[in-house]
Amino acid sequence: MRQYFQILLITILSYSAIFLLAVAVVDANTTTDTEELHPSTKRIAVLSFEDNSNFDSSTGCGCVPNFIGRIFSTKKKWNLETGFATILNRRLAETTIYQPVTRDELLEAMAQMTLSPDSLKKLNKEQRAQFAKLVNADVIVMGDIRDFAPSTRMRANASRTLREGGREANNMSASYRTGFAVMGYIYKAIVKLNAKFYDASGNEIATIPINVKHYHRLAGTQVSGLEASITESGTHLRFGQMSEQHGKNVRPIVKPTELDKIKKMTAPEFDRTLIGKVTNEALIKVVLAIRDNYGPNFITPWEVNPENTEEKRKVDEEALKRPIKVTYVDSENANMIYINAGSARNLAIGQQFAVFTRGEPIRDIDTGEILDYAPKRIATVAVNEIRNDRLSVVKVIEQEGELKRGDMLKTIPKEEIAKEE
Repeated sequence: MRQYFQILLITILSYSAIFLLAVAVVDANTTTDTEELHPSTKRIAVLSFEDNSNFDSSTGCGCVPNFIGRIFSTKKKWNLETGFATILNRRLAETTIYQPVTRDELLEAMAQMTLSPDSLKKLNKEQRAQFAKLVNADVIVMGDIRDFAPSTRMRANASRTLREGGREANNMSASYRTGFAVMGYIYKAIVKLNAKFYDASGNEIATIPINVKHYHRLAGTQVSGLEASITESGTHLRFGQMSEQHGKNVRPIVKPTELDKIKKMTAPEFDRTLIGKVTNEALIKVVLAIRDNYGPNFITPWEVNPENTEEKRKVDEEALKRPIKVTYVDSENANMIYINAGSARNLAIGQQFAVFTRGEPIRDIDTGEILDYAPKRIATVAVNEIRNDRLSVVKVIEQEGELKRGDMLKTIPKEEIAKEE
């Protein structure tokens, strides 16, 4: 009998050890990059923006009355709900402090909770808490678009003909006739929205109204073939077919015919429009509101950053110690991949990196414990834009696998690039 209990005890201990080892292996395999984030990083889940603006872009840009647009077309040009969410995620990624939850993570959580896009806008407190847990979010953001007016134009002009003649000098007479015109217009773009923030428990943090309005003005005169105009972006001179643009800023896109050519709000051209500038400013204010109402306290890329401060020096030194990684992949544009490195690392436009993802696990030969993962090269990227001291955007040159947040970047030596060329 005693021998039987000894055998039983050994069997139980053996199965317990196997069970614990299996749990350890599962935990190691399910470790995510979220656990490796810097302590100050916060995960932000942008769930939805509900369009209550009555914006009807069926005729191209929402500039024609609704009833006329419905007669000729029923297809809307811009989807404000997805457009606002995507642009906000881009602005969140630029902070390097706020990590936007990816679209795939949102869809997976929606599938687990059997939620539709419409029901996502009507979650109660318990559902918000469950959703935040599934995507490991610190803050949930939902928006209500109240007004979206791309470009309202007011125009005024006046003209007359000037004529002068009869002047005599040395028995010679001269006369001339020319056209003279004064013109001007004002374009106005407006975005109004309410941004709602919830914590990981589903409780409301704050509801913040956002209201942004921009004007684009032009006033000018035209005498014969010479045209001169002044806007907030600088002066513009044109003589005949020759033109010259003065000023640092390029005029925003405001004409309905040009707006009509932009197929998506997430296209690069949208940021050059007047309404694009207003939309981006409104969503930057949403990011600032998250910081002011939830935290942590930090200086965003759009604010004046004091130079040579002790705090900034410490932040820069800490950032330089971290490996370069992919921090965000834009779901709407595969060539907008954000990395956590910028001017502080002396990056250059066109600089190339090899991208490595987590490959096969490397296990201890005796215990089966995962010691590390073999890196697998999946892409080559090049710096396309340096946003600030700790953030850049790269584009894909070669790709063998899907890039995702947490993938490591390593600089490609110039000698290797020369050999490949």
